[in-house]
Amino acid sequence: MGGTKTELTLGPNLFNWAPEVWRDFYFRIADEAPVEVVYLGEAICSKRAPLFADHYDAVAGRLRAAGKTVVHSTLGETALAIDRRLVSEVCGRPVPDLVEANDGSALYHLRGREHWIGPLVNVYNEETLRFLAGNGARNICLPVELPFSSTEVLCAAAAAENVAIEVQVFGRQSLAVSARCYHARAHGRTKDTCRFVCENDPDGLVLSTVEGKPFLVANGIQTL
Repeated sequence: MGGTKTELTLGPNLFNWAPEVWRDFYFRIADEAPVEVVYLGEAICSKRAPLFADHYDAVAGRLRAAGKTVVHSTLGETALAIDRRLVSEVCGRPVPDLVEANDGSALYHLRGREHWIGPLVNVYNEETLRFLAGNGARNICLPVELPFSSTEVLCAAAAAENVAIEVQVFGRQSLAVSARCYHARAHGRTKDTCRFVCENDPDGLVLSTVEGKPFLVANGIQTL
């Protein structure tokens, strides 16, 4: 592991920011951040994706012009027709655009095409890694809960398959995604009538213990 080239990557923004704030953040990443790879796209809630559509191509172009590799992320959970359409659209981007699969529905669309695997896909052993590599995966971000001993074994297996490995080194850890929207429920709304209430918490909604200590963060259907 120590003898291979390492790179810094920036994962997709998980929160619901104002479109202009989202755009300007990535413009700054293009101009200032020493990262080689940037993930773009909505990984949490398909209802948010249209909010950034007007800026998406400009952001991707600015990042590429700055020498960054852009990878288009898919949803981490596909439950509704709108989710399936979004996953299909992202996976249908023309080659050589790179796509990151974050659930099984994306793997279905991407089979046989070179693609990347996100941390929401459970890659816990060598057999899974080899299966995904055979399906076209060339880069795998491992789940955050894996210990270093497992990461070391998977790095060796990945090298044999000519697959790159990523691990998270900074930021909140994604624990789960759910069919329920915690943000909507916290404000007495349903997932379908949320009115984008998650925009009120641009860094997530902090959940505290009964003693008042910060414990988890809710981000729409995601727990961090």
